[in-house]
Amino acid sequence: MCLTRKIIHQSKNGIITYCNKSNIFQVLYNNLCFELFEWELEALKEYLFNLDTNYWENQLKCTATHRKIPLSVGTKHFIILLSKMELEEFKALLTLKAEEVNLIAYRDIDYRSIEN
Repeated sequence: MCLTRKIIHQSKNGIITYCNKSNIFQVLYNNLCFELFEWELEALKEYLFNLDTNYWENQLKCTATHRKIPLSVGTKHFIILLSKMELEEFKALLTLKAEEVNLIAYRDIDYRSIEN
């Protein structure tokens, strides 16, 4: 990774980095790679969050693949298919917010310790 590239957000199957030199975000998710300017990243997020997943799952219910949600990429002859779980993870990756982890105190653990 180049020195000007900074990790913005990461998930199990994806990562978003930002290059200070070229001002480009790189979104890697599974085997997909997008290199986007900030306005393109915002447009991608808006597109994904406005997708009607129930509509597409119903429309493509008779297809042989378990991936039923199409993402149109530039041309009408190239479409990326995602499952509902993949789409939700991809959207979570693009929110750029870290998930809040609630820690418990040791007093909250109900465990009886037996010393031998």
